[in-house]
Amino acid sequence: MALSRREEKALARWRPAKNSFSNRTMRFICVALSKFILTKMNSLELEGTERFVALKERGDRGLLTFSNHTALFDDPMLPSTFPLGNYDEIRWVATDALNFFSTWPTAFVFSGGKGVPVVRGAGFNQPGFDFLRDRLAEGDWVHIFPEGGRTRRENGLLSDDFKAGVGRLIAETHPIGLPFYHTGMQEVLPIGAKFPRWGKDVRLVFGEAIDFNEDLVRQIAGPDEAGQRGPELWDSLTGYTYEVLSALERVVRPDDSGV
Repeated sequence: MALSRREEKALARWRPAKNSFSNRTMRFICVALSKFILTKMNSLELEGTERFVALKERGDRGLLTFSNHTALFDDPMLPSTFPLGNYDEIRWVATDALNFFSTWPTAFVFSGGKGVPVVRGAGFNQPGFDFLRDRLAEGDWVHIFPEGGRTRRENGLLSDDFKAGVGRLIAETHPIGLPFYHTGMQEVLPIGAKFPRWGKDVRLVFGEAIDFNEDLVRQIAGPDEAGQRGPELWDSLTGYTYEVLSALERVVRPDDSGV
């Protein structure tokens, strides 16, 4: 798929983050602001944080976190409340190129925040996707929203339209996966809101870590599809991530009629 001129300009503004003073300063500001919004203006409950902390010691394995997506700033607001290490240890995140890299100032901010621009609908042959894959292969932490964009379902329920990018990242890098599901962000920053609301309850639950080694990948592909490669395998793995997040949704929101 050919990129539009606007999309090409957005990608050209990306400068992969480096551990510079200005980037560390922006990270400090972002974390402080996010914590203020979620823990002072609103109420935040984190569950299973020890699962995240345990994966800081994972050797040379990449860490792929994946979650539902309900508000424009689910990231960086939610990860800013996690127990974080130094700048080099924080996540890289797939970000919409047009939303976050449309101007030089926003590109500067989100590049410094380790955002990686991806053009929706442009396939996998783009620099942002290759960059995320390489980071995982080298043992870094990458976060991705398998839904691609924010869910439009009522009450922020999980969309079933997962994108195959998460499956391809798993197939090509065999990372350790850590799912988490959150609710309440759709009320803090509802679609169309320009400023965060206050007095809302946000809850985030980490699931169990998943070792996406070759044996598990073959198991997910199924006995009749053990030779799967390419898009077929990516789709199987993407479907697996949907099942994992759907199960977490049922845990976090057992009384929701839409689940």
